[in-house]
Amino acid sequence: MKDRIFQLMKKTGKNQKEFADELCVAPATLSGIFKGTTKPSTNIVSSIHERFPEISVPWLMFGEGDMYVSSEDVVATAGSSDAHSPAHPDMQDPSAVQQDLFSVSQTQPPMQAAIRERVKYVDKPQRKITEIRVFFDDGTYETFT
Repeated sequence: MKDRIFQLMKKTGKNQKEFADELCVAPATLSGIFKGTTKPSTNIVSSIHERFPEISVPWLMFGEGDMYVSSEDVVATAGSSDAHSPAHPDMQDPSAVQQDLFSVSQTQPPMQAAIRERVKYVDKPQRKITEIRVFFDDGTYETFT
């Protein structure tokens, strides 16, 4: 995956710092990915998908398919029943598709935020210590209740 992220960075014509700023990640994060010391996280994939919706996520993650999603997929993702979408997908303006995808991604909360909220509201009773055992070097132990 690091090679595909690097390939995308080169296609944008940006250096590592500019690309990291565009993805809202630390330049050191990208450096670690490119060196192979860090594996790309889901946050990186999410940032790339939000910034470049025309990039195919299966291609980015697994190298499957084409780098860019087909125009039919982009229109389907953007919601072709939208009021300002033309009836025929071939007549869709690519910049309008990007804007539609951007607005869709802005209205839906990221998956990670939803997961954090669920974990946040789970009620678990606080654990209490019921017993402590101390083992001595002569093979004996004491139990404190």
